[in-house]
Amino acid sequence: MHWVDRGPEPAGLQQIRSRHTRKWVEYYRHGTGTKPSDSYWGNFYSELAGVFFELCDYCEEECGGEVDHFRPKSRFPEHVYQWSNWILACHSCNHRKRDSWPPGGYVDSCAKTIAARPEKFFDFDTATGLIKPKIGLSPAKRKKAIQMIQDLHLNASYHLKRRLRWLRSIAETLADDSAPTSPDFLAFLTDRSQSLSSITRVFLAERRL
Repeated sequence: MHWVDRGPEPAGLQQIRSRHTRKWVEYYRHGTGTKPSDSYWGNFYSELAGVFFELCDYCEEECGGEVDHFRPKSRFPEHVYQWSNWILACHSCNHRKRDSWPPGGYVDSCAKTIAARPEKFFDFDTATGLIKPKIGLSPAKRKKAIQMIQDLHLNASYHLKRRLRWLRSIAETLADDSAPTSPDFLAFLTDRSQSLSSITRVFLAERRL
């Protein structure tokens, strides 16, 4: 995970929020009415996918993507139509997370403060592909990082295989004298618009590149 600037909310969302939020709050907060079935967040999928470069916010892999409510709809109905609560997630990560929300919540990739950004919570073991808590975290922050890794299965075998395959391809490219390894090429590999850029940055930093 890495920090993402979600930017301003799209035009038209305010009207939808004003029109449809109340019934979500009434049902989940007060137990009145029928369970809402509207899903107008889908109208803004293309804008959200553009912000996240069509990458899952959690595993950083390419995905068709789904609109994930970072704070779950059933627990935070006031935020159902808040742009600041929408994340692009692959089906696997979205399904794993579902309505989970541990005490203290999860690490927010669009956090407003630098100290709360994912880069301050997570590191990688490039030999195994594992995502892990950063060294030196407070007990509370370490617990939050571990909880997120576990709940979303971010170290599932298919994620590890994907990361290691990618790192091997980079290593092979760097070992090939005829391959491009200019600063521009390295900047391209580590750009946040590229899949798995977080572990790529760690991998290249270990090689002082």
